[in-house]
Amino acid sequence: MADVATTLVLPNAHVAMDDIPKYRFDPVDHNFMRIRGRLSPGERLQAMLAAREWVFAVHRARLQRQYPSMSLEEINLKVLEEMERAERRQARSHTVS
Repeated sequence: MADVATTLVLPNAHVAMDDIPKYRFDPVDHNFMRIRGRLSPGERLQAMLAAREWVFAVHRARLQRQYPSMSLEEINLKVLEEMERAERRQARSHTVS
């Protein structure tokens, strides 16, 4: 558990210049790429859809805890709003140099 504690990033922690990541993207996980490469295109698509479904379920569960009085339809709309907002934020961050 000590390893996990040392890798957590606290939101209010100050980061030294030496601690700033040197990569624009995460380093390639070659083992993951080998495993993923063995899958057929259909299996890769299925894995991507399963991951997307899991992300939506996690967001939906969090919002249901946050807003217990909301209907499922309202929760689903709120999930979509959050996803759209996150996509807009990511798209903007790539254009800034």
